[in-house]
Amino acid sequence: MLMTVIAGKGSPGATTLALGMTLTWPAPVLLAEADPAGGSIRHGYGRGIDLAGRGLVGWRVAQRRMNPIDAIWANVIQLEDDRWLLPGVENPTQAARIDFAALTQSLAGLGLDVIVDAGRTPSAARTDPLLARSDRVVATLRSTLASVNAAQGAVAAMAGTCAAGAICSVLVGAGRPYPEADVRAAMSEVAPLVDSVAWDPAPAAVLSDGAMAGRAFHASPLMRSIQHTGRVLARPAEERLFDASGTAAVQQIPVEADLVESRQSRFRRHRRDRRDPAFATGGAQ
Repeated sequence: MLMTVIAGKGSPGATTLALGMTLTWPAPVLLAEADPAGGSIRHGYGRGIDLAGRGLVGWRVAQRRMNPIDAIWANVIQLEDDRWLLPGVENPTQAARIDFAALTQSLAGLGLDVIVDAGRTPSAARTDPLLARSDRVVATLRSTLASVNAAQGAVAAMAGTCAAGAICSVLVGAGRPYPEADVRAAMSEVAPLVDSVAWDPAPAAVLSDGAMAGRAFHASPLMRSIQHTGRVLARPAEERLFDASGTAAVQQIPVEADLVESRQSRFRRHRRDRRDPAFATGGAQ
């Protein structure tokens, strides 16, 4: 699966959602920072870690002399077992030099699930190839009138680019101030709301700003709700269930152990002994 997370203006939490889903995804997964404005995970969750040249710019250079897919694996950071990060560019000038069509083809050819943080849409750089190839395009929004309007505008800007039925939305912080039902109604015709993520500032700061993670980080309302959202999005559309309110509910079917084991062995050769301390569970103490 190739899934792209986008946002309208106003920083509604796209990167936090993408990173949180990567850390809780039910299968091996790679997170690619493809925000043309510049990646933020290095200086947030990673606390300014030295990437040693790895990332999208490194991929751009490396794919001139090696297979583009191998170039991706040469430029990733391992977050946890079977969870990798391809760090983004530093600024829009670097983004303008990235061939997003070639990047999309490489990511789609990895053979494992890929989550892309594409940032604000529309953007100066043309990320259309990513959007067009994505199985899911997830618009993040908050429950304010301004955020809903921005999300609607972002989705409208992608009209005709994404595959039919690929666009959906995820709400961050229902009831602040408008209830989920109102947001669901507003988004129903443009990007149906599939789930809601808890408003939980302290754990969110671990993902966005590199705050120290306490022992309860993974059991926090934020991480549990993000895990649920990931499970909803990971299932094929025809296998989703909906409760009376219209909220997607994941069938309680565990990820098959043999499938996970198969994927783990398949990608074992790509692992690097690069799990930097700054990326180990957000520096949990």
